[in-house]
Order: sequence, then C-alpha cells, then structure tokens
Amino acid sequence: MPLSIWKRGHDPVWADFARMRKELDDLVTSRDKSFWRPLWGESRLFPLLNVTENADAFVVSAEIPGMKTDDLEIKIEGDTLSLKGERKPEEVDQGVSFHRRERATGSFQRSITLPRKIDGDQVTASYKNGVLTITLTKEKPLEPKQITVETTS
Repeated sequence: MPLSIWKRGHDPVWADFARMRKELDDLVTSRDKSFWRPLWGESRLFPLLNVTENADAFVVSAEIPGMKTDDLEIKIEGDTLSLKGERKPEEVDQGVSFHRRERATGSFQRSITLPRKIDGDQVTASYKNGVLTITLTKEKPLEPKQITVETTS
C-alpha cells in the first residue's frame, strides 16, 4: 500500500468509525427531532409500578390517579401480568385554555414477567386513592408423590 492512504483522515481502519461519528453527530444536532419522539414515548412508562413479594404472593401497585376501573383491563397468563387501559383527557369548558398540560392521556399497556407462575384463580385487585393494587398468589409447587406399582398375575 502506498503511504499516502495512511495520511490523517484516510486510515482505512478508522474510516468506518469516522463515518459513524459523523452520523451520530448529525443525529444529535439535527433540527428534525421526530426520530426522538418514539424513544421518548417508550421511556415514559405509565403507569408507574412497584412489585413486592412475600411468602405467598406478589403484590403489584400501580399509580393510576383519576382513572375509572371500567377503563382498565387486567390479565394474567402464566407468569406474565398485563395491565391495559385508557386515560381519557380532562374535559374543560368552552373558552378555557391550558397554561400547562403535563398529564398524559391516551391508551397504555404494561406487561411484566414475574419470577414464578401465578394461580390465576387467586388474583385480586383493589383501587384506592389513585393506586391500583393487584395481589397475585403464587402457584403452589407440586409435592412429591410416591407411586406404588401394582402387579397383575
């Protein structure tokens, strides 16, 4: 190889890195922020959840202030809990305008996988002061069972 291609900026080993750096710089400094909207939307998880565990159950607490229980759907499948719903916009009188609107509205869905299977018949949910509490009883492990072999003559 001639030495001229090894000059600064023409190193074939680093050319791909230089191209990637330029593309990332262009992305960050771009005036078109539409690329970031889906990322921002996915990172703003709603509802916020706490998951605790005791000897018999998992307890999931979800902050959903101002929602009606009719607008919620809770499903359990195996070891996965799905929470789906719609947060409807606040109705305001005609002629009223917002100075600030930060409370998100629209449909949401959250699914979490728990470390153990759940007994689907032993799931309860309650809603108080804007907090949904779901208690998921753990599936009982199978107990060892001695099997006797019968002989036939």
